Amino acid sequence: MPRHHPNRFVRRLSRLRAIRAKLTKTTRQLWHALRRWRRAVPVEVLIADHARRRALERELRRGLRRLQRALGAPLPDDLAVVVQQVIKTDRHLAGCCQIGQRPAGGRFALVRLALQVNGRRLGTDELLAALAEQCVGLAMRESGSPSVLVPVELEPVGPAELGHLRPLRPDPLAPRPDGSGSGERAA
Repeated sequence: MPRHHPNRFVRRLSRLRAIRAKLTKTTRQLWHALRRWRRAVPVEVLIADHARRRALERELRRGLRRLQRALGAPLPDDLAVVVQQVIKTDRHLAGCCQIGQRPAGGRFALVRLALQVNGRRLGTDELLAALAEQCVGLAMRESGSPSVLVPVELEPVGPAELGHLRPLRPDPLAPRPDGSGSGERAA
């Protein structure tokens, strides 16, 4: 008849405790990573029009969530977005990013977006483009890996240049004013 030694019980109990501690630690790490990933970035729109402020905040938050998915990594821990009428420096900017150090030693990042540049009001798409530029730059900086920015510049088309463009030929399948030729062939 085999005897059960108290040593076996103690060893099994200590293994179970070690497994439980490992599982607890892993669960805690996953929970913190998930919370960091899904953490809402504070967005402040500094304008008086309540309806427009709420609409811009909503669109910018959606854009931030889509950017996080596209980048495949969470944005910096202490990121905040401030939208203001104008960013005045030596020239007008659509957006900028300021990175600083807190007195306790932690870093923070502040993305500032302008609603107006050189007297021209920016649309929501342009604000999202400026936000994307700043967040991609922050993500590259946070990753620590070297990155290269390859600029793609498009020449602005002025009204004088539009006059030099040839008009498009009429659509052969479109109905004609006289009612003939709505895509049918004449026999």
